[in-house]
Amino acid sequence: MVPSEISRQTSPSVVAHRGASLAYPENTVEAFEGAIAAGADVVELDVRLTSDGIAVILHDLDVGATTDGAGFVHTLTLADVKRLDASGGRGGRAEVPTLREALEVLSGRCGVNIEVKNLPGEPSFDSPREAAAEAAVRTLEDVGYDGVALISSFNWLSIEHVRAMDDSLATGFLTTAAIDPHAALVYTVSKGHAYVLPQAPALYEAGEGFVREAHGQDVRVGTWTVDDPEAIERLFSWGVDAVATNVPEIAVPIRDRFRSA
Repeated sequence: MVPSEISRQTSPSVVAHRGASLAYPENTVEAFEGAIAAGADVVELDVRLTSDGIAVILHDLDVGATTDGAGFVHTLTLADVKRLDASGGRGGRAEVPTLREALEVLSGRCGVNIEVKNLPGEPSFDSPREAAAEAAVRTLEDVGYDGVALISSFNWLSIEHVRAMDDSLATGFLTTAAIDPHAALVYTVSKGHAYVLPQAPALYEAGEGFVREAHGQDVRVGTWTVDDPEAIERLFSWGVDAVATNVPEIAVPIRDRFRSA
């Protein structure tokens, strides 16, 4: 059983967005190790499937966005992806990790937020099949992940599929700044998801009252992606449960002040 609940003693939480992605190449083991060293509570990472069905950690459909290669992830085999350099010229060569490799690095050391990438309009879109969501659940179980785990997506079908597979796993609904967080909350409550995850500009507009409203319906609030320390301070003062940031080393001391208050 993978623990899915973040206790009140570990709230607020700092979520390292794609790892410590300002200091290290995003979505690499190096970025994940950097997040752990900085004291982040959770590492957020992005999952896509290769052509041979292996879950790998890449944000973009086109590997050229963050590696020295080209082509869509779902058209490349794992062997093809493993030949790529994800360092972006920052330090030595960095591999694209598989989800299994990432979880083995993080297990027992940090929580994980697995964002399932399966977006309408992309050529790899496979709803309602949801192969990437299935791979995320199975890999967590196969690894025997030791730590808090959340599976999130902008695609509500993905997280509904996760809950159908294992309703003990925490799920979170991600939304962009264009979506009203109140509408996202109605959906989140109706489907039993643990987290509503609006983009920061929308949460700023919704205000502290929205956080209270969500908590009153037993839903946690997280947001993304906030690197400004004053903004992080304001969000934690509102009671926001988790803030995703590219610079966990800045957010951790702020978190610690709120935990000790």
